[in-house]
Amino acid sequence: MKDTFDVVVVGSGAAAFVAALRAATQGASVVMLEKSEHFGGTSAKSGGALWIPNNANISQVGVVDSPGDAFKYMRKVIPEGQVSDDVIWNYINKSPEMLEFVETYSGVSYKPIKGYADYYPDYEGWKPGGRTMGPDAADGKLLGDLLYKLVEAPKASRALGIFSMTISEGMQILANVPGWRKIMARIVLNYFADIPGRLKGKRDRRLSQGNALIAKLYLACKERGIELYLNCPVTSLIKENARVSGVTVAGREKEKIIKATRGVVLASGGFEHNSEMRQQYLPQPSDASWSAGVTSNTGDLIRAGKKIGAALGLMKEAWWAPTVSIKSGATVLFSEKSKPGIIIVDKKGQRFMNEAITYNSYGECFYGARKRGHDCVPGYVIFDKAYRQKYMFGGMVQGSLSPDFFNRGMFGDRGPLQKAATVSELANKLGIDVAGLQNTMKRMRDFAQTGRDEDFGRGSNAHDRLYGDFEVGPNPCLSAMDLGPYYGAIIHPGDIGTKGGLVINNDAQVLDVEGSPIPGLYAAGNTTASIMGDKYPGAGCTLGPAMLMGYLGASHIMRSRVRTNFD
Repeated sequence: MKDTFDVVVVGSGAAAFVAALRAATQGASVVMLEKSEHFGGTSAKSGGALWIPNNANISQVGVVDSPGDAFKYMRKVIPEGQVSDDVIWNYINKSPEMLEFVETYSGVSYKPIKGYADYYPDYEGWKPGGRTMGPDAADGKLLGDLLYKLVEAPKASRALGIFSMTISEGMQILANVPGWRKIMARIVLNYFADIPGRLKGKRDRRLSQGNALIAKLYLACKERGIELYLNCPVTSLIKENARVSGVTVAGREKEKIIKATRGVVLASGGFEHNSEMRQQYLPQPSDASWSAGVTSNTGDLIRAGKKIGAALGLMKEAWWAPTVSIKSGATVLFSEKSKPGIIIVDKKGQRFMNEAITYNSYGECFYGARKRGHDCVPGYVIFDKAYRQKYMFGGMVQGSLSPDFFNRGMFGDRGPLQKAATVSELANKLGIDVAGLQNTMKRMRDFAQTGRDEDFGRGSNAHDRLYGDFEVGPNPCLSAMDLGPYYGAIIHPGDIGTKGGLVINNDAQVLDVEGSPIPGLYAAGNTTASIMGDKYPGAGCTLGPAMLMGYLGASHIMRSRVRTNFD
């Protein structure tokens, strides 16, 4: 590896790749440094979705949008004390430009997703779909053996835990919409038709969602001569004459200095797997094992930035999500929580939230309920045989295709699930109040009959119904839970990453504690305080802002005439 580049990018998620690609297309020499032995970060584990209001193709799904509608919606969702009007307008105006750049230079193709509604349907400017955009599939064979260094997609995001599926395919399969069986058959046939791939192992070489995005960004960067180095943890930032001029990388024998003549971009993820930082900043109780972010995200560059005077913001926030712990780690219940026949309760067997609510609201719901007196951290997720037969749970394939005896590792002492013939037996196994859980189940039976959740309004809006079951009525998110055996697991207010970090401006420049840019230092993604504040306007509001700020940061670097000259 050389020791001097125009731009040094730390990290290998979507924000890092976009920053590297943007700088390279403007003529810069770029190096990417990844701490882990795998690349892609949490971006590779994600759905790969981007939330782009007023995107060029939104009319294709029958939605009319405008910058004004987008601003009204975002301003209502995001607290004014956290994010200024200027930041919101910057996102609305520049995100379509970023998307055009990514599609043009990487070959990633994004399409608006019909029916993928914004997360706050009662707010002015809300749209029933189209702002969330999903990437097309990619050919993993083009990566060669490097495919197996790409962070693997979670089992829960794959059909039957094996077969790669795009967001649009997944929506149709998971919601059992007409035609889903043909889609499923095509996916399975494609997998088994790849004979060379099957000889290499189980991994599907048809890549989708976050894997597809990262694969195409990597190939585009490689084509432009950008080197990605794995196992290169950055330990500190070098600041000379008030300007960041490079980084220090840990080596086997001694540290190595990598110099940046134009700028350093930090896009190395959050601090979700740093127990000390979680204890210091996040609501309690909290545990790194509850996080579905990649385990290498330990906040190294957030701390390095703070050490040279950078301001921090939103450190008490995360991209919250309900998680259950299985052998492979924390697994997020994205679609499961909206299905009929499942509830979440506290130690007394009482519900304390709308289970189908946006997953980012789970932190507020869990910790808020705890403040109100609910013993719900952890909580308990309960479902019956009808649910088990029809729907996936935490990567476990539905019982109609994969009976319980195929999944022994998921039950009892070996796994997260308890199983019992009756509600009272299940309550005793989990340590939940029996009478409380029985009363809750009876109440849910009544709600299912009327179609109205009188306690929390589950299934009453387009967001809730997104992953409901449209074969179930009158409410696709509610059903009587009368069919034993019953199943239960401990559930935590987990996350897919933290959303607090270095404070940046509209050009992704890192700001110091007095609000001034630190020359030569830029940041994007979960290394920064989220430009969405503590809210989540719609699916893709993690990656969309991350990629935009990577793009804008690299653009600002290349517009600047300031260079660091090394002797």
